[in-house]
Amino acid sequence: MQHALPRIRSAVLATRPLQPFAHQDEAVFTHMISQPRLRFMLADEPGTGKTIMTGMYLAEGTRRGLVPGRTIIVVPAHLIEKWRRDLWRHFAVEARRLTAEIARDPADFDPRYDVWVVSIDLFTYNNDVRRRVAGPQASWSLAVFDEAHRLTPSSQMWGAGRELSVRAHHLLLLTATPHRGKEHFFRALMNLLDPQLYPWDRQSSADLPPLRPGSLSFLRRMKEDLRDRDGELLFPPRFAETIRVNLTPTEQAAYSAVMDYVDIFYDRNAVLARSIYGKRAASGIPAALATVTRREAALRGPAELRTGDPSSDLLSARSTADIDDESTWDRAEEEVVTARSRDKRAELDRLAGVIDTLRRASSSQPAKWLAMTHLLARHEISPGVGQLLVFSEFRDTAVWLSGLFLEAGYTVRVLEGAVDHRDRDHLQQEFLASKFQVLVSTDAGGEGIDLQSANVMVNYDIPWSLVRLEQRMGRLHRIGQRKPVFIYHLISPETREGRVQEVILNNILAASQALGGRVFDLMDATAERMGFDYTDAILSTYSDAREPPTVPGADALLATAQQLVTEETRLRTRTDRKAAEERFRADRLEAINPVIVDGFVEAMGRACGWRLSPGPLPGLRIARGSALPAALGGGTSVVVATDGAAVRQARADGVEGLDTIVVLGPTEPPFAELVGMAAELGAVDLIRGCRLIDSASLTGYWLLLYEASVELADEIGKRQRRPTPLLVRYSGSGAFVVEWESVLKLSAPMEGVPAAPPPPAARVEALRAAQAGLESTVDRERTERQRWVGQARKQLDDLGYRIEDELVELPIDQRRARLEEFEGIRQARLRTLNDLSQVSASSLQLVGWTQVHAGARRDSLGYDPDSEGLAVATVLGELERLGYVVDDRQTAGVGYDLFAKHPTTGDQRLVEVKGLTGGLGPVWLEQNEWVQAQQRGQDYWLYVVTACATTPRVEVRVRDPAGFVGNRVRRIERLQIRAADLRRMAEQNGNIA
Repeated sequence: MQHALPRIRSAVLATRPLQPFAHQDEAVFTHMISQPRLRFMLADEPGTGKTIMTGMYLAEGTRRGLVPGRTIIVVPAHLIEKWRRDLWRHFAVEARRLTAEIARDPADFDPRYDVWVVSIDLFTYNNDVRRRVAGPQASWSLAVFDEAHRLTPSSQMWGAGRELSVRAHHLLLLTATPHRGKEHFFRALMNLLDPQLYPWDRQSSADLPPLRPGSLSFLRRMKEDLRDRDGELLFPPRFAETIRVNLTPTEQAAYSAVMDYVDIFYDRNAVLARSIYGKRAASGIPAALATVTRREAALRGPAELRTGDPSSDLLSARSTADIDDESTWDRAEEEVVTARSRDKRAELDRLAGVIDTLRRASSSQPAKWLAMTHLLARHEISPGVGQLLVFSEFRDTAVWLSGLFLEAGYTVRVLEGAVDHRDRDHLQQEFLASKFQVLVSTDAGGEGIDLQSANVMVNYDIPWSLVRLEQRMGRLHRIGQRKPVFIYHLISPETREGRVQEVILNNILAASQALGGRVFDLMDATAERMGFDYTDAILSTYSDAREPPTVPGADALLATAQQLVTEETRLRTRTDRKAAEERFRADRLEAINPVIVDGFVEAMGRACGWRLSPGPLPGLRIARGSALPAALGGGTSVVVATDGAAVRQARADGVEGLDTIVVLGPTEPPFAELVGMAAELGAVDLIRGCRLIDSASLTGYWLLLYEASVELADEIGKRQRRPTPLLVRYSGSGAFVVEWESVLKLSAPMEGVPAAPPPPAARVEALRAAQAGLESTVDRERTERQRWVGQARKQLDDLGYRIEDELVELPIDQRRARLEEFEGIRQARLRTLNDLSQVSASSLQLVGWTQVHAGARRDSLGYDPDSEGLAVATVLGELERLGYVVDDRQTAGVGYDLFAKHPTTGDQRLVEVKGLTGGLGPVWLEQNEWVQAQQRGQDYWLYVVTACATTPRVEVRVRDPAGFVGNRVRRIERLQIRAADLRRMAEQNGNIA
């Protein structure tokens, strides 16, 4: 087990509750994991799983030794807990949050944690954090920036990113908007990855031609190109509609009462006060009433609690980030409602009238609520049927809406800023499991949460940021959404902000329809390219001193959006689904079998004095013992899993306590610890030689285990050594390398009889066979490394051509100097690439050996040994006639005789052949054969050939024999299949070829 793991391509996913899609697998295993030093921008469109791909790279890179040290992940503050949850849920990676307190501590980072997550604002602006993350003493194996487009060259964040980039070996930038229509910004981001290949400065980069980075540095896939594992569109279509909602007379009176009050008692230039009251009044009566009531309470309270000038303007120096931030609005409202009054008595009298008007208006059904009920009917959502996501700007509105839904018979929950990350995660899981129908959320749920079990969303009121609106619209249009997504914006044009919102949203929707929905993720970028500030336009409606905003027309928006789409499309890379499917098929053959892991753990339990019993669901076990090993928690009882599918099902069924489950599989630290314990237990016996029994062999043989190291270099000259084991079987007929699966047939004999050492000829021939196997491994590694080096050389050549084009307008002296500078860089890179292409191996060492005794009798084999060769030849001929390319695996001991693959359809068959001299009779599947049948499922075939003594005939061809018998046995054991079962298999399969 210890020696089998390094060769597996994607062992990290074998036992984890994750099934990647083709584009995710391609990003990690084709573009990222093969690079000795990763400097990469992953720029797929929103909702495509960039967090998942990062976790895949981190987990697999750690397993392979590519990421041997600490990792730092820099993210927006509100995404920290999502990153921590996803890394733990999908990869069992425990990430620690880096706080200012930890940064101030002079002690080194807690050695128990290799992955740290920090807020990008804290990293940029807190000196202690910045020093610990990017100071002279900092060093990281991997640094990740999420939402990397925030690293704009005009901000301090870019400088902080530059400091960290030189302190990290691998650097990964994640963004769904790498370009945003600004070539200057895009080049600055690429410069963080590689300043030499992507030079940039603030003056000369703006007028350069569009940059098209190579695939070793950049990857961007578009939603419309992505497919699921069945070949269906991964993202269904998305539709948006602006619903014009005219206020009722009582609502209009209430809105006017609030705005008239503000105009009288606040300064004419107090845009902040007008915005707060106007935004809440536009949201709905409950939000306006809550704010007015809080103002009344502040005026009636102690005078010393009233501070500030009612004409002050928190938003006068606002930034888009401020407007995006829910807490900014909370602080702004606090400032407004606690401001001093010019005439306290008169204002209280006026407030009494406003409150009375609002309360009278609240007794009738709001126009927006009636509009929403019509939308529910349109989509056949009713109490007990369907789900709905509703967004509001304010908690007061959200809580009030939840009450209306409850009165109407719906199950409903509210998500707002006070909900902590654990409750938020639980709420998300309940919604995805359809345990309630309606989620009413503030913008606390606008980012970092997946809610795709619903496909209808209503914006009860509209945010003042197009970025926020884009983020809301992405909650449902994500991986896992199977239905078309419908998004509705409720707009009241009688309100001040509603006039602008109606026009701009209708124009954006018109442009989006013309571009097949592409504009939905480019709304803010389109407005920015046009020089239109959406937030400023809305603010201007609350200022008497400013002209009404000019809103871009639909045609102008369409033309600008088309430019952006063209620029974004120029950067796209299409996913090779056929290649991905081929990799998935290969993974099914290479995966470490959960049945094997389970059997291994049971054997360890017997050896160490603890036991396994059935758990709460199939695939989950409970380990019990007086003192479990540290790998299993060190207590007396723990739930363990050896199969990712079991963990997925348990979570879907709502099994509690899964946060403490121990997952045992090829890449899990607890499993590695158990394997290490087993190696220690058996090391002495292996070195001095021991005896084992092969239950499927009629003759004895020796197994000799050799080990060497394959050595490769990385880009900083460090040599990596990968242990490479080779298991060689020797009998009188010669020596050959066998696969690790062959040991599944072996068992321990009775004690007391010493093992006979291998004869001298065995050592000579086994060493020769091991050497040939090692050379084959080195050749395979060298081919893979040279493929990557070839891509890197091509990227250098392409870069040279591009630089020549970019410099063509420069004076000849400057042009010559720049080209000479690049040529020096190019030659240094070529020397490095030449070193990277070198792969070598150490000498082989004999680790140990065992004498294997024959454990089978001719009458118990389950086939006729004299007929086996003829039976295999018969099946091989049939498969070749059907167009399959067939590889003979009989001597490898892998648990099947033939590997057949169809070059056109991609269909693959692991074929076990049983030959009988006479008619159909019972056959036996050996331990390794039965394990493979259980694990490989639809890929595994059993062929039975009868009448081998006369006219051989394939009488049984059965796909998935383990599935046919109902997986009644989930153990490593020898299994007999009766003749009656074989006949039923043949009848059920129609004896198809």
